[in-house]
Amino acid sequence: MPIRRALLAALLATGCSGQVAPSPPPSPPGADTEQVAVPGVAQPAAPEAVSRQRPPSPPLLPEEGELAIELPATTAPGVEATAHLRLTANRGYEINEKFHYKLTLEPTSGVTLPKTVFTGAAHDAERLDSHELAIAMKLTPDKPGDYTVRGRLSFAVCKIDSQCLPRSMPIAVQVAAR
Repeated sequence: MPIRRALLAALLATGCSGQVAPSPPPSPPGADTEQVAVPGVAQPAAPEAVSRQRPPSPPLLPEEGELAIELPATTAPGVEATAHLRLTANRGYEINEKFHYKLTLEPTSGVTLPKTVFTGAAHDAERLDSHELAIAMKLTPDKPGDYTVRGRLSFAVCKIDSQCLPRSMPIAVQVAAR
């Protein structure tokens, strides 16, 4: 009997509960293989390193057209001002009227923006044809100062009778209140 007690005490001291511990889950295929870098041979990227983001859209090229922001005159605090965005296509290029443009303005401290999203679906353009896209943006500075309202314009300008690629460009609208 003293031997049994000694064995039982030894088992309890080592943490054996009499139950079989579950085996670990199997490794995924290839997990236990070692990859060796071979000079001159490109190695595949790890799955978590692969980016699923769309590549950035190309900027508007000078030969395609011009994006201009007509800034409002200096205004008094609390008085609404209007800035105009004008996208014009150069000769041989056109604005794709079927592509739904979108202008999104970021909320800006010190400036009230009655509208922050302008779209083709909402018919927000003052003018939209194959030569020009014009959008009026209302801005009201709350107090004296110089402000920059940032945003992004998505649109499509293409060579006449060619395939168009969507574009997206940052914009900045300056407004001053005195």
